[in-house]
Amino acid sequence: MSVLGIYSFPKSGNTWVRSILGALLERGREDVPDLHLHSLSDGGVYNDFRFYKHHSGQFLTEWNGETLNTTHVIHIRRNPLDVFLSYLNYQSNNVRSSALIPYETVEDILGTDLFDMYFHTFTLTSHVDKFQRVTRDYFSNNLFWMNYCKTHKNAISIRYEDLLHDTEKTLDFLNGWLDLEPGQLTGLIEKASGRTVKDGKFFWKQQEKNYLNYLSDEQIALFLKYRGDDAAKIGYGQNYMKKRPGPDRDHTTNQSTSFLFGFIKKPAK
Repeated sequence: MSVLGIYSFPKSGNTWVRSILGALLERGREDVPDLHLHSLSDGGVYNDFRFYKHHSGQFLTEWNGETLNTTHVIHIRRNPLDVFLSYLNYQSNNVRSSALIPYETVEDILGTDLFDMYFHTFTLTSHVDKFQRVTRDYFSNNLFWMNYCKTHKNAISIRYEDLLHDTEKTLDFLNGWLDLEPGQLTGLIEKASGRTVKDGKFFWKQQEKNYLNYLSDEQIALFLKYRGDDAAKIGYGQNYMKKRPGPDRDHTTNQSTSFLFGFIKKPAK
């Protein structure tokens, strides 16, 4: 039996990839257990593979007393400021109501002291809530998995942004790992897309560089001043983080670039 673990820092695309793999199975992503909530044995089996997701910042040999015997790893990383905003939305009352200091939506606190406190907390600690004991901080999590994938067979690190631009090409390795039929991956992606439709809640924005709609140039510069070197180590250097999306490279899911970035929203003063 082979076991494939999907690992990422929260809000980096884990549920999306989980849904694509889940399209192979009867119950969809419910057959790809979230080990924070369920056990590996709760999941389904495809071509002698079991699957699971986790946000751990280290390789797991067991979880909650269950041996995992992981043979394959997919790691997903996403640019830090989009992760910050997506996490801010996730813990708001719009989704989970788990914020240490509650707020209704990201938009409601934009330009306020509370938004600034969360932004500075993420800049300093690269995390915003108590889940850190499992995930480690954003940079430690991603660096661990990128290094792991460089040194282990059947382990690959992918970018959320590449999934947006060309999902099938980015996940092409699954054809060999899972012995998929020709065209099967296309069908899995299409099926999963119907189950991960942008809803303004859990599936919030589904955009690359959404942070440009929420953060000022000064805030981005502040983050890069203190975290730019760390971001560059995981593939998000200053040229990437400062560059406005262009028509040839920066895309979004189910929306046009001109709509998303023709107007850049600035925080209230």
